[in-house]
Amino acid sequence: MKFHFDEEYFREEKRADFLVTECMKRYWAASLKTVEIFDEICRRYNLIYWADCGTLLGAFRHHGFIPWDDDIDLGMPRRDYDKFLEIAGSELPEGFFISTFDSGAHRYNGITVVLNHAETLFSPEILLNYYNCPFPVGFDLYPYDDCPENEEEQQKWRLDYLRAIQEIGRIRESWKSKEEENFPLLKNKGENAEKIAGRYVNSNSKDILRFIFFALHNRRNTVRKKWCEKTVDMKFETASIPVPLYIEEFLMTEFGGDYVRSVKSSGSHDYPLYRRDIMRMISFLRNGGIELKDLPPMLQYIRKEAEYRGIK
Repeated sequence: MKFHFDEEYFREEKRADFLVTECMKRYWAASLKTVEIFDEICRRYNLIYWADCGTLLGAFRHHGFIPWDDDIDLGMPRRDYDKFLEIAGSELPEGFFISTFDSGAHRYNGITVVLNHAETLFSPEILLNYYNCPFPVGFDLYPYDDCPENEEEQQKWRLDYLRAIQEIGRIRESWKSKEEENFPLLKNKGENAEKIAGRYVNSNSKDILRFIFFALHNRRNTVRKKWCEKTVDMKFETASIPVPLYIEEFLMTEFGGDYVRSVKSSGSHDYPLYRRDIMRMISFLRNGGIELKDLPPMLQYIRKEAEYRGIK
């Protein structure tokens, strides 16, 4: 996996009658750079992963990002997911930020977020390596857990997990500003929740699922384990990305039979993800007497983006 982006790629364009700006293109490219790094680690340790959620749908339907999507979702079997978390600290480049149950800053939600850095940075190295994108970029990593066949057992599994994360919420609420001081206990509770989620790892189950969705929304959306045991590369932007071997069956389970039809939606977060980063940047610069128009030419696309998005 090696993505190549020339300056022509970063020109704004309409895709499926939706305007993709230069800022979004640079954000996409920078995010894919982090996936390249992740891919190298996975290949070195023989870890399986695949494009998931909107990224999987984008690969199949658009051979790249869904034009109105801004993040990258990856799926991974629990066994490989746990191994990645074990080695991530030593294998990821210096400065990378891993937000999971093991992070004091993480609001535990059953997934891991990998970012190239935790805040907006303008260092020459960052701008050079990440296509003049100063914002934190990365991907969401979803563990897929083996699912028992018995429905009663499934519901007990779910309720055990819900009790665990409710306890985490109560602890955070009671401590409020003392979270950092009491983090060891929070970490222990997070580890316990993860053990519950991975209760059936390496079982003989035929099905796997994103357990966090099942736990919080009672959405099973199980997929056959054999669908993901092997992956194939599918074109994605200027290179390719691994997808489940049985991609159409996978998509049918996730999105229903109408998954080929484009529906414009920004998903579960405010689009674009970097809106708050631009707002913080404006505030920071103004405190130093600098406006966006004073940024160097290579970053003027951010001023244009702020104007287009109505960010004051």
